[in-house]
Amino acid sequence: MQRLIALSLAAALTACVPGGRAAQDLIDVLPDERIQINMKTGTDLAKDADDGEWSEAYLFTAQVTDDVNAMIAFPLILVEVVTQTRPSEVSEDGSMAVWGPYGDALDPTETLLTVERDVELGSYVWSFQQKPKGAEDSEYLPIILGEVDAGATDEVHSGRFTIDFTTADVLDPNVAATGTFSSEYDVREDGVSATASYVDFLLDGAFEPIDAMYAYDQTLEGEGVMDLGWLDDVNGDGEDDTWVVRSRWTEDGQGRSDSVIAAGGKDLVYTHSECWDASFNAVFSENSWAGETGGDVADCAYEEASYPDE
Repeated sequence: MQRLIALSLAAALTACVPGGRAAQDLIDVLPDERIQINMKTGTDLAKDADDGEWSEAYLFTAQVTDDVNAMIAFPLILVEVVTQTRPSEVSEDGSMAVWGPYGDALDPTETLLTVERDVELGSYVWSFQQKPKGAEDSEYLPIILGEVDAGATDEVHSGRFTIDFTTADVLDPNVAATGTFSSEYDVREDGVSATASYVDFLLDGAFEPIDAMYAYDQTLEGEGVMDLGWLDDVNGDGEDDTWVVRSRWTEDGQGRSDSVIAAGGKDLVYTHSECWDASFNAVFSENSWAGETGGDVADCAYEEASYPDE
């Protein structure tokens, strides 16, 4: 049903996208909302606070997915908004189009979207460029660079993109972030797999930049798995510790998170597992660090622990 709705919406948008069929074909291969992590959150299935204890592992997983989705949404929103303007150029053979410049009254920048297909290879490159409002065209700077692999259609496509928040922040201080965010994705008929990474990413007001890696795989129905790895001083001893988490969840919201912490410079490895039910209550936990176990593992959607291979 969701897919039928999506197809109907796509058909409606096609009818009104400026630039005709050639421009629409170039839009169709760009990343869309399917590359976002589709995990149930508290707003999907809220519970009364008296019904039980929120799973800390669930809350952590939901926050991470929200953060990654917010990064992925940045180019998706730009695509949706900018492609509703009339293309300023469409090549005669339909292999290239430029949308823009776009900018509303309060935008400090003007934005261009360029999508170009390599006629021989069948692959695509796309970019968003911005310049200060009213500046010469020579001052355009790329803030997002993307590639789409050959064979892409509206149904299935793979590719990658990088967002340069440092440049975007210089042009528009409302961005309020620096560093880069990159994603590589593979949209299939039955789901999507993707990796994502932050490099020297710093939000205004944060104390330290983030370097983190994510990988996730999910079905269109909602079942998924996500791996997250980063360095942090867990012990507070000044040594970076390696923390790797794998979270899995079912279509109805049940899930399990398994963590491995390798203490920096001490050859010590700790594990922590926690399961939650469809109302996001904690139903099982096991912590080798504290030597504690709680709940019944039989209540877990996934009874066996699972950790990333790397």
